Amino acid sequence: MNAVGIRTHGQRTCAVEVSGRAVDAGTEVTVRARVSCPHGCDLGGQRVSIRNHDDTELASAELTERAGEAYVTRALAVRAPLEVGEQVCRVVLPTSVKDGVVHEEISTEFSFVVKAHEASVSAWGWPSAIAAGERFTVKIGVTCSAACRLTGTPLSIFDHEGAHVGAASLAGDLWPGTSALYFAEVEVVAPLIPGDYTWQAKTPRSDSRIPHAAGSCTFAVKVVSPPDHEVTVEAIDCEKQTRIEGAHVLVHPYRAFTDERGVAKIRVAKGRYTLVVSGFKYIAYQNIIDVAGDFTTRAELTAEPEGQEDYR
Repeated sequence: MNAVGIRTHGQRTCAVEVSGRAVDAGTEVTVRARVSCPHGCDLGGQRVSIRNHDDTELASAELTERAGEAYVTRALAVRAPLEVGEQVCRVVLPTSVKDGVVHEEISTEFSFVVKAHEASVSAWGWPSAIAAGERFTVKIGVTCSAACRLTGTPLSIFDHEGAHVGAASLAGDLWPGTSALYFAEVEVVAPLIPGDYTWQAKTPRSDSRIPHAAGSCTFAVKVVSPPDHEVTVEAIDCEKQTRIEGAHVLVHPYRAFTDERGVAKIRVAKGRYTLVVSGFKYIAYQNIIDVAGDFTTRAELTAEPEGQEDYR
């Protein structure tokens, strides 16, 4: 029986807005509750509780903002558990008495999916062409979708046949200019037969403390016959007759950049090549060269007309 002067209204209704359907384990998911009364009651100040499946309160707030006929809470940050899978929580509005009106307790379920942190793997820094059987290094970088510290994370490199050819652990330092890219330099040996190969870098799945998914990337390895001769290329400004530093020299598939003297030296195998020399604000120079021994060639580059953009 209700006390004198107390009226019980119909059930309040509650809608829940969740910031994302899937979130990384251990990170925050944002929840906002929207509550209304069919009688248009003033619900300002009423408390909303966010609880997990064990009925443990994760967060709470009062209804403070008006949105049309409804009242809403501020955005509530709820920490996702470390267990991967669907998580079901409840928004609970306890029984409330205000201005002689009783609103019974109600609750509404909502869910989100907790997933393992994703590992983004990238490779860079290996030679554009590698002599058969030669050792070379490649840099492997890994970032976590939640920017976790990855120092010590193991990684492996597999060749075109799936054979394990190299391994390392991520260093403690970040790659310069990044906020979450951990990296390692791995030394491997090129195949003995010239050709184009696709290799793969992988990081394993980890379930210790914070779950991380496995990650991988592929990278192309071009293997050529051992070089026989050295080609020296001098890059010269055609009009000024000055040397060009930092020009890109391509003797496909070999490549290099000119030094402060405008000179690049490239070791290549015997054969015919297309030589391309390009530089910022210069028109690319191109020529066919036949390499049968060590030799030096001069590439005179013409400056682009003033006002023309370099889109190379």
